[in-house]
Amino acid sequence: MKSIVIKNILIVCLFIVFTSVSYSCKDSNKTKIEKVDKNGKEFTSKYICPMHCKGSGSEIAGTCPVCEMDYEINEKYKEEK
Repeated sequence: MKSIVIKNILIVCLFIVFTSVSYSCKDSNKTKIEKVDKNGKEFTSKYICPMHCKGSGSEIAGTCPVCEMDYEINEKYKEEK
């Protein structure tokens, strides 16, 4: 009789653990990834901020007006001829 009670308690505990784990793995808790629009001047200018601050980027060397870091040359820059 005692072993049946222990067995039932174990089954109930396993059920609780299983439902808790399966509930915590629902899709609603996933982090949503936002797509970044890389068409702004902070991505397409000849000189860009390493942090890609919004509104930064220039055709001449300088510093970012937002974070004040030095601009770096954009390796993906395409000169229009």
